[in-house]
Amino acid sequence: MKRAKRSKTERAFRQGYQQGVHGHPKENCPFQSLIDEREKWMSGWREGHAAYVAGYRLADNFL
Repeated sequence: MKRAKRSKTERAFRQGYQQGVHGHPKENCPFQSLIDEREKWMSGWREGHAAYVAGYRLADNFL
């Protein structure tokens, strides 16, 4: 059975979350010209960064 691809915005959110939770700067966003994906990436980064600041560290293989 084939797996359905995730939406680009969902992947952007997850990538942003990973970057934020690992303490990377928001300037690393790869979606400079794609507005919807950039918004989702930044939203994920904010959530991940909040977790990073709170002391939560994500294992590299979690997401």
